[in-house]
Formats: sequence, structure tokens, C-alpha cells
Amino acid sequence: MKIIQIIFSLFPIPFLFHYYEYNSHLAKQEAVFLFPGFLLFIIIVGILMRKIKLSLFLAFSILMTIISLLLGNLFIVDDGSWFKPFGRDVAIIFISIVYILGQSIVRWISRPIP
Repeated sequence: MKIIQIIFSLFPIPFLFHYYEYNSHLAKQEAVFLFPGFLLFIIIVGILMRKIKLSLFLAFSILMTIISLLLGNLFIVDDGSWFKPFGRDVAIIFISIVYILGQSIVRWISRPIP
């Protein structure tokens, strides 16, 4: 496996999603690059990870989720009014699930036909 695949698969996109969204909210600005950047990373990482085994893909995804949760605890305040009704950690896990499902769809679509 190439080092670029490992780096991109472990990049904490769910954390960055909420970090950018929350800081844009605090600055009273629109998070314009949130959705396009999220989709771009889903496509890029999905294509890069299409040739690895599903078990390894899921292991990297779980590790990426754990890294995102750790970074979220360090850098994002658990603002009850912004992350209601579930909280910051559940919001990060939810976006992580959406991210992993999106990558799985891209992996499935871009797989080479045997």
C-alpha cells in the first residue's frame, strides 16, 4: 500500500468538517467550502482506496473516526446550543458514517471490472 493512500485515509475529515463549520458559525460567516470540500475528499479517498481489502478499508475508517474524535475533544468546544440535541461527539461520528458510506459508494462505482 502506498503511503499516500494511508495519509489520505487517515486524514480526519469529520473533525475538519465540524471545525470549519463551528468556526464559521462563531465568525458569523457562511461555510461556503464545507459541502464541496467534503464531496471532493469523499471522491478522492474513495478512488484511492478502491483496490484495498474491505477489512483494511474499515480498519482505516475506524481509526480515522477515533482520530477525529480525539481532535474534536482537543480543539472544538462542546457547545450545547450548536451541537444539540446530541452533542459534539455524536455529530462527529454521524459525519464520519456519512463520509465512510460515501467512500464505499465511490469504491464500488470505481472498482475495475474483473
